[in-house]
Amino acid sequence: MSLEKFTPDELKISEYVKDHRGNEVGLFTHPITPKENYLRLYNGKTPMWIPFNSEEHVNLRIDCDPENQARSPSGGIDGYGVEWVWVEAAGGAMVKPGDPKVTDIEHWEDFITIPDPDSWDWEGCYERNKDKLDPNKLTFIGTSSCLFERLIAVMDFGEAAVALIDDEQKPHVHRFFRAVTDQRKRFYYLCKKWFNADIVNFNDDWGSQRAEFFSVETAREMLVPYVKEIGDYVHSLGMLFDLHSCGFVENFVPLFIEEGFNSWGGQPMNDKFALKKKYGDKQMVFTHGFEVPEGATHEYIDKALDEFMAGIGEDNRVLFFTHSTDPYLHEQLYVRSRQNYDRLVAEGRAIL
Repeated sequence: MSLEKFTPDELKISEYVKDHRGNEVGLFTHPITPKENYLRLYNGKTPMWIPFNSEEHVNLRIDCDPENQARSPSGGIDGYGVEWVWVEAAGGAMVKPGDPKVTDIEHWEDFITIPDPDSWDWEGCYERNKDKLDPNKLTFIGTSSCLFERLIAVMDFGEAAVALIDDEQKPHVHRFFRAVTDQRKRFYYLCKKWFNADIVNFNDDWGSQRAEFFSVETAREMLVPYVKEIGDYVHSLGMLFDLHSCGFVENFVPLFIEEGFNSWGGQPMNDKFALKKKYGDKQMVFTHGFEVPEGATHEYIDKALDEFMAGIGEDNRVLFFTHSTDPYLHEQLYVRSRQNYDRLVAEGRAIL
């Protein structure tokens, strides 16, 4: 277990990489690899520095998946037969409005197909992306629209929300979720087979800015069994399980832990610091950070970092996420969290 103390030599840029938005960011000369540091965090130990959640791992999308093709700026039809259109103002794709594919969930098989991941060109996908793989970094594979979002995509939001709680429609929703679950498990299996992925993502938004879309009881009845099954399967393949779920979803955090998620990148309207204090011993890693306005002074960034490190970053056990590429922010978070690691070791508080 490395106990090396921070030295300024570590601030030498070892390489330049692209973050999740394609911006160029410099990586420092770390005492251990970013992968080793990530795994310390995921294994319940104290990382030597707080990882940046956008460039210290290899972030892949499976480009042979029709979903990713359809949700690109060019738009198109996904594997379920749903048409997507790119919305420039939102920086993302949405289902083409006004023509939901499934108008009767009881007979959903008559309206859509369940895509078969085995039919995709995984070999070609691997060849196109193999040069991005790096043994010193975790390989992270993202997904889109898993269970509830998938129901929304084929039915539209209002109809999907009703189907989730209507006793007459529930059996047919269960049948649909069963099929999607089986498809997701096969997808994750192929991610492991072709890319030896370290961590895979499950993408399902369960809340709005102010409240959850449905009750904890509904989530437990209609969604949790399937998500937990997927999570158990992902873990059986030797991969970590990451959740992307937007909106105010604080009341679902115990369910997220029960479902087996190793990390969750929720939005700032959720009180991550309070949630971490309440559930931190469960070893689900929280993602948190802050944005830096263009042209922000060093004093502004220092103050924000002071608050971050005194709060959720106090034990280094958090993933830092920001859209900012400000080099001073990156440098100072690294310096402060490395020095914080030294302090935690000296005080006997580091989990080694």
